[in-house]
Amino acid sequence: MSRYVLGSEKMFYDFVDSISKKDKIGIVTHTDLDGIASGIFLQKILESKDLKINFIEFLNYGPGALKKVVNRKFDVLFFTDWKTDDYPYYLNPLREKYKILVFDHHPYNQELKDKSDIIKTNPDYCSSHALLDLAKNKGFFDTQSLEWLACSAIIVDYTWDKNIANFEFIKGIYPEVKNDNSIWDSKPAEIGNKINGALIYYSPNYKKVYDLVLKGDIKKLEKADKIVKREIKDWIGKFERNAEYLPEKKLYFAYGNPKYNITSTIASILSDKNFRENTVIFASDLDDKKGFVKLSGRNQTGKVNLGNIFKKCAGELNDADGGGHSRAASAVIRKRDLYKFKERLLSEINS
Repeated sequence: MSRYVLGSEKMFYDFVDSISKKDKIGIVTHTDLDGIASGIFLQKILESKDLKINFIEFLNYGPGALKKVVNRKFDVLFFTDWKTDDYPYYLNPLREKYKILVFDHHPYNQELKDKSDIIKTNPDYCSSHALLDLAKNKGFFDTQSLEWLACSAIIVDYTWDKNIANFEFIKGIYPEVKNDNSIWDSKPAEIGNKINGALIYYSPNYKKVYDLVLKGDIKKLEKADKIVKREIKDWIGKFERNAEYLPEKKLYFAYGNPKYNITSTIASILSDKNFRENTVIFASDLDDKKGFVKLSGRNQTGKVNLGNIFKKCAGELNDADGGGHSRAASAVIRKRDLYKFKERLLSEINS
């Protein structure tokens, strides 16, 4: 059974084969571990074909997120682990001028009519895992030397237990792992969390972390990770003490401003361990976008589709954006609309 929802492996190979050595190539990828790993695997694939990458851009989601890319010079543009189909206002003009390929595992935007240059894998088949498989199938590079990175991405992206093939892949490299929560004490999880911690610490200089991971120099990321871990521990305590709990909705909601961008990490930890039967939402101000807040939501029960709910709630507000997976979602909205978003969220969740 195919793990591709849109497009195919052949579509990816044909696109890569169509690129000329004269083409200027750009890559846009997400700022999390799956995005970093996806960018690295794609870079290695292209370099194996003697194709030069002119730039790589690391982007978070939010209104106007693609403005940075529009003015860059390129002939070919890849999006990896980035839900570009939710931004047709920017995507469609780019399509008219350049060769575009979106390679992503987030649920596709069903309202987008033209899906001709979009490859979507199942949500449980994260982008970096799929790209490593593509590289291995064609022998583009020594994939065995980077299997550790794919394992870390699968675990940190919470897809290790969504499909038995994912777990079997990890177990093939790390035979000692078990298909339960003890996996978080494993070596690939430890590496993944260190990379995630460094991404948070060095934000927005994601390229620094990318380059160190590309070299396999994880040790240099440890100091940054330790600092971030202390901040996470402190804020988990604050969340547990101060979060508003709505028992009829099984929802924990908190607002706060940690020193580092750790709201999504905190929501993930709390929903996976302390509040596993509940929805956890953490909101905080955006440092680089005055007057806006980011909300990170998690629900591990499988009974609530947070991606759809966040998308709907944000879609009813001006200058807002939201969506994601069923168990993990985020939204960026104007701070003045936080109460409205919360009201709409409460009317949608468990309804």
